[in-house]
Amino acid sequence: MADIKKHDLLELEIESIAFGGKGVAKIDNFVIFVRDTLPGQRVRALVIKKKAAFAEALVREMLRPAPGQIQAPCPYFADCGGCKFQNLLYEKQLEMKKRQVREVYAHLAGMPDIPVSEVLPAPAIYAYRNKMDFSTGVSRWLLRENDPGTDLRFAIGLHAPGRFDRILDIDRCLLQDEERNAIFRTVREWVRQNGITLNDQRTHRGFLRNVIIRKGEHSGEIMINLVTRFRKPEQFAPLVKLLKEKYPVVTSVVNNITASKGDHSIGEHELLLYGDPVIHDRLGKYDYQISANAFFQTNTRGAEQLYDTLVDMAAFKESDVVWDLYCGTGTISLYAADHVRKVVGFELVRDAVNNARENARRNKVKNCAFHQADLDHFWRDHNDLLTSLEKPDIAVVDPPRAGLSPKFIRQLTALGPSRIVYVSCNPSTQARDILLLTEENYQTREIRPVDMFPHTAHIETIALLIRKRHADV
Repeated sequence: MADIKKHDLLELEIESIAFGGKGVAKIDNFVIFVRDTLPGQRVRALVIKKKAAFAEALVREMLRPAPGQIQAPCPYFADCGGCKFQNLLYEKQLEMKKRQVREVYAHLAGMPDIPVSEVLPAPAIYAYRNKMDFSTGVSRWLLRENDPGTDLRFAIGLHAPGRFDRILDIDRCLLQDEERNAIFRTVREWVRQNGITLNDQRTHRGFLRNVIIRKGEHSGEIMINLVTRFRKPEQFAPLVKLLKEKYPVVTSVVNNITASKGDHSIGEHELLLYGDPVIHDRLGKYDYQISANAFFQTNTRGAEQLYDTLVDMAAFKESDVVWDLYCGTGTISLYAADHVRKVVGFELVRDAVNNARENARRNKVKNCAFHQADLDHFWRDHNDLLTSLEKPDIAVVDPPRAGLSPKFIRQLTALGPSRIVYVSCNPSTQARDILLLTEENYQTREIRPVDMFPHTAHIETIALLIRKRHADV
């Protein structure tokens, strides 16, 4: 094993990117994770942490750029941390993400030969987010380069990497379109000129906590959500008037109020300051109402592509009964409904279940039913309901990042669906779960990665599993 110590300065070749975004280098097969690097770079790096199985290091000098390395177009790239790979050609990002998925399955599940398709590119690589949540703060993060020199006690933008209390002050983000960037600049300048107090994460004081801008990709409607610590709606009256006059596309301005000390932007109370309490968008042919705190996929066209891919992989038949587990607000259920006889959705969050039912009603979808269920305990606690339901021909699972519990996997496979379609935002937990599904008599037919979030370390993967006695179908 290499004799590596903390504070060593090492010359390293970056071989790949680990899931999560850190570069991987090796000395005598000892792994060193290097932040803010790309595959193919050669760097001189300082070891900042040494463990028995790995070390971590920071770049001190760039010795050779990576193939496909470019100048990042965002002026905040070096300090933001949101777009880790904006300095890499997009086709190289896709190659990197496919390799990440393959390596996760090889190392965590012992499946080096699992069939992984080419990564499906995103429909757009900039301005693809329909929602941006900008934080406010009185502790401004100093830029490594090109700091514009504004008030250090004024910042509206994004959190600096790894800091709950420091805000990177920005005037635009390339992940939202220029229309919303203009609106953001107007709100930011109005807040600054009018002396609106900003959030202090350490003392939990200050009025304005977040500025959230949300757009219906298909409708063009824009909602401004101003999140405050306490109720004082009259303070926003001049801003609302300004937004109405300057931006007719703004159809909703709401004020969410929360006294919570936590770093989240969901209000305990909501006031409608102007327009409608919702905006509208569409996934495929299905229409949705979106309120300020409702969950909706943040990349509308990317979500449509993800669901189209799911439908293609699942090969639904008109006679199929589908169970949609972790169904959320029913977006996958509705997408599947047109292709099958019946969809039954299960979801823990009551509000999401109610939203799913309303979404089905609004879209006149009559072959979907939704049930509130804690899926780790559902089979034990709701046996009467389970015995009354038709067993699934196909199970679709789209769990949180933590994946599926072994108990859930055993209960699911006992139902004997001929196919399982597993959608995941975390290939690491998906690989772990697929290893258990393999032990329960399922064979992985295909993994398709779908890039919904260009320039980031995130990747969605859809796995198709076939019950082994059906594997030749």
